[in-house]
Amino acid sequence: MTENDTKTETTEKKDEADSKPNDPLAVAFPPDPPVLAEARRLAGDKNVRVESLATACLQDPVIIIELLKASNALYFSGGRSAITSPKTAIVRLGSDIVVETLDSLFERPTITEEGVREYFENFRSRSKRIGIVSRLLAEALSRTLSEDTQAAGCLFSVGDMLAVYHFSNTYVKLASQHQRSGVNYRLAQNHRFDVERMGAQYLRRNGIPEALVFALERDGRPKTPDRSIMKPICFAASELVDAFDANKWERFAPGKTFSPKSAIRTLQMTDSQYLKVYERASEYLFSAKMIEERRRANGYDMPLDFDPSMADEIEITDEESDITIQSEESASLDAEIQNLMAESAQDEDESLDEAAEKTEKQPEKLFEPETKIKEVPEQLGSSAIEQFALDNKKEKKSSPRSSKPVSIVAPPKLRSKKSSAFVDGVTSLMDNASSSEELLAELLERLTDGPFEKAALIVVSQDRKYAIVVAARGPKIGNGQRIDLNDPLSPLAQCFSKVQSFASRVNEASPFGSKSFALAPIDADHETPVALYADCGNSGALTFDARRVFRTVVEILNSRLPSIPGGIPVELEEGQIGQSPS
Repeated sequence: MTENDTKTETTEKKDEADSKPNDPLAVAFPPDPPVLAEARRLAGDKNVRVESLATACLQDPVIIIELLKASNALYFSGGRSAITSPKTAIVRLGSDIVVETLDSLFERPTITEEGVREYFENFRSRSKRIGIVSRLLAEALSRTLSEDTQAAGCLFSVGDMLAVYHFSNTYVKLASQHQRSGVNYRLAQNHRFDVERMGAQYLRRNGIPEALVFALERDGRPKTPDRSIMKPICFAASELVDAFDANKWERFAPGKTFSPKSAIRTLQMTDSQYLKVYERASEYLFSAKMIEERRRANGYDMPLDFDPSMADEIEITDEESDITIQSEESASLDAEIQNLMAESAQDEDESLDEAAEKTEKQPEKLFEPETKIKEVPEQLGSSAIEQFALDNKKEKKSSPRSSKPVSIVAPPKLRSKKSSAFVDGVTSLMDNASSSEELLAELLERLTDGPFEKAALIVVSQDRKYAIVVAARGPKIGNGQRIDLNDPLSPLAQCFSKVQSFASRVNEASPFGSKSFALAPIDADHETPVALYADCGNSGALTFDARRVFRTVVEILNSRLPSIPGGIPVELEEGQIGQSPS
């Protein structure tokens, strides 16, 4: 080989190495193997509903891109309107083409560099979670665009995924030294790679319609005004997800004052709407975090010898079952969101509005104190009857508040037979109860015999400054315990529902120091507010079924209580009010 040939070969290799930065839009992302396997299994089952398959596909932006790309191709579109959601894409393509499209994704190579793969998977997870939170926001503000908004949100981090995949170890080195904004700045300055712009171009090259892409660009404009709300929703969702990942979730709690640049401010949501979105987003993000941590610990990939043709016969292992669980959890959004967003702005809690106004004046002071549990002080005895209306000598109520017959709708089927049987048993208990005291006391027993460790009835004082436990079941919880409500926006003080499924640290809203708990007001015949509380221990986490059991029980309970005579069980011994609990 001559010297000239050697130089020519070296030049060709150098040109080949340099060709990657010059053509980043030609890359083909690897799919998420467990998600792809689940989607392929569902696609091969003729009895599976389109909604279930679409929900599984929405767990991975790579699958979304391929479905939308195929469905919007000229051969399939035929001049019709663009497809903007996986569900519609599946219908247009048909089962055979969907299976063929999914099978082709198995041929793509995975990312072998551990550091590169970790960043890539983090952005894949971010996209998926932004999609879910976008769906929650859209259901409150523009329900007809909810599916499209979720699809757009799921593509929000494609630019970041492209940067990681294209620059590989160069990106890892930058990310180890700078935050994401700093990395993006250096990519733009040193490599002329604008993450947001390149992500939008990548989507357009892959056939994603402009009706979705515009929502991902800060200067994007929709072709029709009715879709304009999609962009602020997607940006607000990304803001919430980033705040959660940065351990700044409490800064976006209801009643907090948002930054003037916050996309959430532009949505102009009512306090009631935002409260429910925040609560549901909290549950989802905490549960998704737990699943992602387990997946990271067990590895991301399926076995390399996975055969897509055997997808229908695959037995899902414990490590892979999280994907199925998360898919089912997302599938339940449609049903849960209907209840989540059912209340209109006319049904807002006026006290919440007042508290929010106070928060704007003193945003930090209201959230500094922690909720503390104390024994009932002796001086409380003289005012207990007035503040809590706990007069044991008061005559029992013998007639119900409502004489109208109550028809209890059959409770929904839960995920497990055990949970469904539990709710059925509680429903029977409510039908046969002769008094609300008897019903509530027995309900506490059943909750602790079922999915929870502790359960209690808590009465809030008239001035909303403290609360007292009047009936309790389980360890480390007793009658007569007093809870100081130093935070006027706490769930107990405001008497609104709060369910926290997972958490890494104690939430100030937790009355008894549990990281995961369920709390909801009940429609009891009492002069001051009454709440039902349950948890799975101070360090335990509420399972998905436990959370649904609690919500379902409270819903049925509140529909039944007005037609049952009586008040609340007060299991405080004679003279216990005003003394330390035993």
